[in-house]
Amino acid sequence: MKNELVKKWLGKLTKLNAATGSGKCRGKAPHKPLLLLCLLDMAEAGELAGRTFTRTAGLVLRFKSYGALVSERWPTRLDMRMPFFYLRTQGFWQGFTLEMAGAQSPESCFVCEMHEEFFDLLDDADFRLKARLLLISRYFEPRERVALLVSLGLCVDRADRNEPHMATLNREAEEVARKRGRSARFAVQVVSRYKFTCALTGLCCLTADGAAIVDAAHIEPFAENQNDDIENGLALCKNAHWMFDEGLWAVRDDGRVMLAPQRFTENGPEGLRLQPYAGRLLQFAAGVTLRPNPKYFGQHQSFHGFGA
Repeated sequence: MKNELVKKWLGKLTKLNAATGSGKCRGKAPHKPLLLLCLLDMAEAGELAGRTFTRTAGLVLRFKSYGALVSERWPTRLDMRMPFFYLRTQGFWQGFTLEMAGAQSPESCFVCEMHEEFFDLLDDADFRLKARLLLISRYFEPRERVALLVSLGLCVDRADRNEPHMATLNREAEEVARKRGRSARFAVQVVSRYKFTCALTGLCCLTADGAAIVDAAHIEPFAENQNDDIENGLALCKNAHWMFDEGLWAVRDDGRVMLAPQRFTENGPEGLRLQPYAGRLLQFAAGVTLRPNPKYFGQHQSFHGFGA
């Protein structure tokens, strides 16, 4: 029975009715397979609590991060509302308004309830792997495939070079794709595992559509070693991220904030100024166990000349 269900739902994944691009867009539209990859990734991370789901911050973060990997082929804005609504016509879920009436348009679709069979299969690691590999191989171009595999933490086996999609990639193009995939994975893991909370201010602000105020910031500057180790990351709001990258503040080994006051002047409300954070501990949301590696704080200090 289970084998029949796996075959049935993998078959559905091969028939997503993805539109064909025109003009600047080429190939199959990535919206539907991207959304399904995001849900599979959330299931892998244990972030799907039940059959009912909305456009949460975790889903939006993944859709934007993985969507950036196809921006060269599909340069127009990827609107998650479209696959969120239209995949209901292919049996993956039902779409509802906020009042739980049947959704009639992408604009009115806010809640989805997965088909029970599909949701149950998401709990199976073997199905998740087969589904992700199928989606990536069927709907994406060679560079995108490599980048997506890396971003999802899946192995890119060089033995696959005998396959047509790998044969078209030279080593330089493949390495560029790997780097993009690592960066996308870094962004998703850092922001989601820090629960969308700024480590400087403690602020967590999410829009009704799942957008978050924070970015994934590299502690050791990315330009130095392209270090996408998750322990080299902090979730920071936009202002804090910019000021950190400019070397206006740093973090001591004990996790306390240190400033470089000689490098800046500021005016404005206390909650928006940097000076009040001097000496404070970094702030992490309740339940967050991930912590940055202190050695990267030292490398950030050295790069920006703290203590020189």
